[in-house]
Amino acid sequence: MKRLAALVLCTLALGAACSRTSSAPAATINGTEIPTDDLVEELNAIQANTDYINSLQGGGAAVGGFTVVGATPGSFDAAFVSEVLLRELNYALIHAEIDRRDVAISDECRNQARNDALLNLGQGDATVGEPLFNKFPKRYQDLLVDRNAEVIALQANLDGQECGKGPDAEGYYNAHPEQFAKICISFIAVADQATADSVVEQARGGADFATLVQQFSIDPTSKASDGALGCALPSAFAPTVAALLEAAKAGDVLDPIPGDGGFSIVKVTDHQLAPLDEGCAPGDASGNPCVRTQAEELATANARRAFDDWLRQAHADARVTIDPRYGEFDPATFRINPPTLDRNPASSSPSSEPPEAP
Repeated sequence: MKRLAALVLCTLALGAACSRTSSAPAATINGTEIPTDDLVEELNAIQANTDYINSLQGGGAAVGGFTVVGATPGSFDAAFVSEVLLRELNYALIHAEIDRRDVAISDECRNQARNDALLNLGQGDATVGEPLFNKFPKRYQDLLVDRNAEVIALQANLDGQECGKGPDAEGYYNAHPEQFAKICISFIAVADQATADSVVEQARGGADFATLVQQFSIDPTSKASDGALGCALPSAFAPTVAALLEAAKAGDVLDPIPGDGGFSIVKVTDHQLAPLDEGCAPGDASGNPCVRTQAEELATANARRAFDDWLRQAHADARVTIDPRYGEFDPATFRINPPTLDRNPASSSPSSEPPEAP
């Protein structure tokens, strides 16, 4: 799974105008300066790592790679520099929020940050990413880990989780029991709409559902159990059907559901909370996917949403100025439109998307 640590990798783009000829900051955000020297230092750190540059440019911009070099020999693409600076603005916002919230960065959090950096450098393979990481200067390695640690620590804090401990499956499960309620159903399969409508009317009128199964169902498997199909989590059903089942109360009979070769009449018989570790042990007889794994995935998605919501608001509230050498800031999209100076014709525009969450 890609994490927000990928943001670190996206900043490592080289660009034009890489010099220490001006004492003016490269940018300011909410009164905090992004020194030109810091931008240049980052570019110099990456410039020597040719293997990393090659990995960034792999495939070219047309297939998702970055354009690193500028049109002039020895220069760097201007759009890349603008992207570097844009990412530094994001990191400044995150650092300020970490300070405001007084979020402590634990050793576990830093370890997660470093591991995520290796995974992203290696495109999911830490053994590939580690040699690339090791080719950066030690000071720059530390900077990458520090930045990434602040990103994942803030994401965890915004969602009430603890950085470095992984997604809080149990906490999410306890806070959202309705998302882990198994739905128990019985069903009748019929061949045509008219029969389906008649069966629904009788079932809703109080007719015994098991008797209706024996009388009308054309499905021998469910008929053998008087229509009972057992209990499953909503994720086991098609999304449109799951939405109907989740909205129904025990005892409700749904409208006929069309399918291949006929119609299904479904009765919700019960809602049962699935145990957190159901489906997780090898050979589990429940037939359900691991509930804990689903809780971890939902907790991760919830944390990502919390971070994205915070970042969108932070972008909207930010006061940003940019040195014109690096482009023009567009507050409506929170992006930097790069200057045309030494822009490689093959380069792509900086991303207007917010940083990825873990």
